[in-house]
Amino acid sequence: MPLLLLLMALCLPFQEGVGVLDMPDGPATPASGEVRVLRHLPPGPSNPRNSEGDLLRLDDGSLLFIWTRFDSGTGGDHDPASLHGARYHPEEDTWTPDVSVVSAHDGMNVMSVSLRRLAEDRLALFHLHKRSLQDCRPVVRFSDDQGASWSDPVAIVPEGDVGYDVLNNDRVLQLEDGTLLLAIARHAGAGVGERFNPAGRLRCHRSTDGGMTWSVGAWAPEVPGVALQEPGLFQARDGSIHMFARTNAGVQYVCRSSDLGATWTTPEAWTLRSPLSPATIERLADGDLLAIWNEPPLERTDPSTAPRTPLVAARSSDDGRTWGPRRLLFDHPDGWYCYVAMLVEGDRMRLATCAGDRGSGNGLEATVLVESPLPAIEVKGADAE
Repeated sequence: MPLLLLLMALCLPFQEGVGVLDMPDGPATPASGEVRVLRHLPPGPSNPRNSEGDLLRLDDGSLLFIWTRFDSGTGGDHDPASLHGARYHPEEDTWTPDVSVVSAHDGMNVMSVSLRRLAEDRLALFHLHKRSLQDCRPVVRFSDDQGASWSDPVAIVPEGDVGYDVLNNDRVLQLEDGTLLLAIARHAGAGVGERFNPAGRLRCHRSTDGGMTWSVGAWAPEVPGVALQEPGLFQARDGSIHMFARTNAGVQYVCRSSDLGATWTTPEAWTLRSPLSPATIERLADGDLLAIWNEPPLERTDPSTAPRTPLVAARSSDDGRTWGPRRLLFDHPDGWYCYVAMLVEGDRMRLATCAGDRGSGNGLEATVLVESPLPAIEVKGADAE
């Protein structure tokens, strides 16, 4: 009997949803004891990849996590995938059983989740519906019952303007007045051409009625020789909107809009060194920016090809001109840390990130959810570089 109880206890974190207390040494193991694992979602039979999710606090105090569950194939971006969800109860450190949220009824898959709370306690679920290599479009669904059910999708891109549009997870910006903004990178289709182009064209979609209808702004200027991909948004202290993007130039690029995404300045090199990997950036309650990204060592001769490790977090008090001390989150040589979702409450942050093993997979096959203290506040005027 004791042996049976021990085996049952070892299975509890994954079968019964109990919080994960210990992790074996590997890419999913945090670099610091201050980073605590809440759940590990490794691949399994008929489930080659778990990735690109988002977190949202519900009215009962639980956390809703919805992610992309690949259902067959090898876990490539175009393989069959659906959206699954579970709820985490922090006080009990337990998870509810996983449930199917959205299935792909036609085309390739559904993936890349952003969750937002709207006015009147309505929830919004943004995701991509990928039908082909020329048709990948963001849509939004709504819930009036705390995520127990979701509406049919509302189109963000009109039928006459469809292309291959990439909207990352945890990428929708909501302003104080409720305006919703989302940035996409178009790689094929209307306005770009039939063939997939790694250098995406960037622009922003906007809704002022809670996501029911959408307008679209102009394309940001292209940058010759630089591949702009997977953009995100934040609002600067002066009210302007900044759009950042990963690139093949060893640094994130940024451009600015003074008209809520209708037009953009020419993208230029920014202050975040990184490989060709997305950053996640959000505004904190105290006014600082919080960024989570891959920062390669300075000695890398070609940071554009550096691996997606380590994963670090830092704050900025000057809209990203300088960044404070780095908090090291993950730093395994075979780890692949990207597509981060963040939920900040008080002085702590909860994160979901890919944490796969490039030694045995594509690096995107596993996701880990963790909690950690926020990084230290920047010393005003100090340049952490």
